[in-house]
Amino acid sequence: MPRWLILLTLVLYAGCFSPATNSLPEWALFGALRGRIFIPTDGRVKSFQAINGLTGGLTGGLEDAGFFGRGSIDLGDLDGDGIMDLAVSAWADDDGGIDRGAVWILFMNRDGTVRSQQIISELFGNFSGLLADGDYFGYSLARLGDLDGDGIPDLAVGAPKANDGGTFRGATWILFLNRSGTVKSYQKISSIAGGFGVGIVNNDQFGTNLNSPGDLDRDGVTDLIASVPFSDDGGADRGGFWVLFLNSNGTVKSKQKVSNISGGFSGTLQNTDYFGGDVATIGDLDGDGVQDLAVGAGGSDDGGTDRGAVWILFMNTNGTVKSAQKISSTSGGFTGTLSDSDQMGALGMIGPDDLNGDGIKDVVVGAVGSDDGGTDRGSAWVIFLNTNGTVKSLQKISNTQGQFAGILSNSALFGGGIGFLGDLDGDLVPDLVVGASNAAAGGTGRGTAFVLFLAPAP
Repeated sequence: MPRWLILLTLVLYAGCFSPATNSLPEWALFGALRGRIFIPTDGRVKSFQAINGLTGGLTGGLEDAGFFGRGSIDLGDLDGDGIMDLAVSAWADDDGGIDRGAVWILFMNRDGTVRSQQIISELFGNFSGLLADGDYFGYSLARLGDLDGDGIPDLAVGAPKANDGGTFRGATWILFLNRSGTVKSYQKISSIAGGFGVGIVNNDQFGTNLNSPGDLDRDGVTDLIASVPFSDDGGADRGGFWVLFLNSNGTVKSKQKVSNISGGFSGTLQNTDYFGGDVATIGDLDGDGVQDLAVGAGGSDDGGTDRGAVWILFMNTNGTVKSAQKISSTSGGFTGTLSDSDQMGALGMIGPDDLNGDGIKDVVVGAVGSDDGGTDRGSAWVIFLNTNGTVKSLQKISNTQGQFAGILSNSALFGGGIGFLGDLDGDLVPDLVVGASNAAAGGTGRGTAFVLFLAPAP
């Protein structure tokens, strides 16, 4: 490491050090974890740690066809030990009934193994919300920061198959957490709860994916994005998402839908594009002071059937779209190779930080149908962006690319959940967690979450 970078790192840490507590205060730790002193990476993998029922320190048992890893996100430093913790879903877990779902809170070690865990389901974690068979609680997850102001990170959990108000309308649960990973309290948002009001219809599957844009409307409260990729606005399953402006108690203050016919989005969508398949925040890409978004459309047929696409949306503070740039096989400067049914953007997306050190935040996008190494093993694309939303450069991570040596089975769906870990192992290079929810690890469909320690750029 260059001497100047070592010195800079020491200065930054010294400036944040709290003599009273002999530790980094939470705000300083968050800054360090989120990338303010990173060594640039080109997106290749240095090493990895698999977390599943066989390895990585996870105890308590995973179920067959529980699909652990679909949602794999950074939660923040929940227990205050200076290490980023994870929330990982098992959306088809059978606690309390068939496919009701669960969320695993994983307290991490720096080597990517699990120090301890807490499961949240209908039976565990002090969660008393009512779930029904087939709700898919945990299918999507989003970190909310400290929504209620108690100093502890909170969590949004999607249950897109919930039948609140109608068939498969979906629901989202706001979980206010304790430092132990148990639930202190909760608020449900659906067509009949949480102040949402009208707008969700049958089979919208509200909450299929979740993400937080931070405080978009600048009222001091974190906001939430909840997708409806099966929305029929403009045509069958064209998709969309809701920007939810929240109150600090987790209820909805106001909302704005973005789809083929609303919210100022002027991009062209086709039937079964499933726009909103996943959503990620990518910082203020264009420098106008407003958080921008990356939105997947895994059913897009640009260049071939279901190859997928990502829309970069430049946002307004009211949740509408100012302008848009599409990235696909045929647009946006994407030079990688996509094949039919790769479904880039369908599941798994994160806007981690400025990974390559050019001052522009980047995006990592899953392509769960990729056949690198075998059928539907999946992949993740690290996309380095320009400020106009086009692609500057790319790195694919799969069974055959990006120096990833993890073992994937056919239909593993690697890339189906992606989170950002900051610098977990302390080498100043950013790290990722990538889910493979259908990986065979001790049983059929038990799933795996891979912690990827990225390599510094050459």
